Amino acid sequence: MPRCLHIFDSGFQCIGESLDPTDFCEAHQKVVAFESDRLVDSIWRKTLLRFVALVLLLMFLVPLFYTLRDLYFGPPVKAQEVW
Repeated sequence: MPRCLHIFDSGFQCIGESLDPTDFCEAHQKVVAFESDRLVDSIWRKTLLRFVALVLLLMFLVPLFYTLRDLYFGPPVKAQEVW
């Protein structure tokens, strides 16, 4: 039989024989309860995250817009010297 796949904190592998469907011995085979309530996000949380994402997007796009506008659509250099 193959050995259990559990690795101890010291780095050594468990010497117990593994069960066929799980590859772990009886001592290290755990059944974790599945909690579906934690997976459902609140509508307020989704709305808040989308609002924060929009604010961050605007924080980066507005300065970029003004930089490109001044760079490409500003008055020419000769016109600035005359004024």
